[in-house]
Amino acid sequence: MSERAPRSPRHALTLNSQFVAGPAFATHKALLSRTTVRRWVQAALLADAELTLRFVGAEEGQTLNRGYRGKDYATNVLTFAYAQDESDPVTGDIVLCCPVVEREAAEQGISLEAHYAHLIVHGVLHAQGYDHEADDEAQEMEGLETEILTGLGYAAPYASEKSAPATPANIRMPAKPRRA
Repeated sequence: MSERAPRSPRHALTLNSQFVAGPAFATHKALLSRTTVRRWVQAALLADAELTLRFVGAEEGQTLNRGYRGKDYATNVLTFAYAQDESDPVTGDIVLCCPVVEREAAEQGISLEAHYAHLIVHGVLHAQGYDHEADDEAQEMEGLETEILTGLGYAAPYASEKSAPATPANIRMPAKPRRA
């Protein structure tokens, strides 16, 4: 496992949020206040960043997943990281599919808030170059997610999944590992 730089309490963050999932998800929008989402993103930052979070419905989620991953279903979170190398600033788009997040939270018996916190932290780590394709990468990323989420007051996200992990689906386009 590689060494992690200590997280600074605050990195510069430009955060844009787009909620286009529609009125059926008004409770989600109310839960995802600017302050709350910013706190989750900031907790996962290891460098200054410019990020956009987009909360979508099933149709857009499925279209994006099909177009970029070749999988014809809506997934929980997709991360598009735009840095070409480690000297580029952290920039990216993180797309969360509201109906999938809601369904998964219910299936896992966790609060909608806790699941959003986990998926946003997960997406922010992807935007910074972290991945979970190889076992050692997955271990490192899961360790970071657990550290961040417990620091935010949430339960460890993978504690009950060790027998059958269901890691969020993500894509990174393009990025190299960034360990700032």
